[in-house]
Amino acid sequence: MRVLAAVLLAAVAIPLFAADVYRSYDADGSVVYSDRPSETSERVFIATSRSSSSPRQVVTSDAATASASTQPEVLGGQIRVERTPGEVEAERVRNCAAAQERSDKYKVSQRLYRTLPNGEREYLSDAELDEARAKADADVANWCS
Repeated sequence: MRVLAAVLLAAVAIPLFAADVYRSYDADGSVVYSDRPSETSERVFIATSRSSSSPRQVVTSDAATASASTQPEVLGGQIRVERTPGEVEAERVRNCAAAQERSDKYKVSQRLYRTLPNGEREYLSDAELDEARAKADADVANWCS
């Protein structure tokens, strides 16, 4: 019962920590972000992801407008900050190593399982095991080629 109460309390409290972000432009055209609205500011929604490995940042605004050529590219209300070739290559190397490690584990493992929401293990059938191994090999081919 205590766990349920704690989960419900957390679910109610999480939106309270969210903050609004406002974007405006100063006199020389520089972008200014603030947590307080002004007469000329517009509210900005910042999409976040759970993964910290992705160096790409996506920002979505309520009023999608691009002002100057110095601003990042705006597509469909999203401002995209593109990654450098070095960042793309570093991500490819990391993903290749992870895919190779997973493929090697799957080849030597007799049984694979998935963890259920209640923490119990559900072991894969032979067909699911073959499918997981094929997907791991495909990931290696995709990232390491």
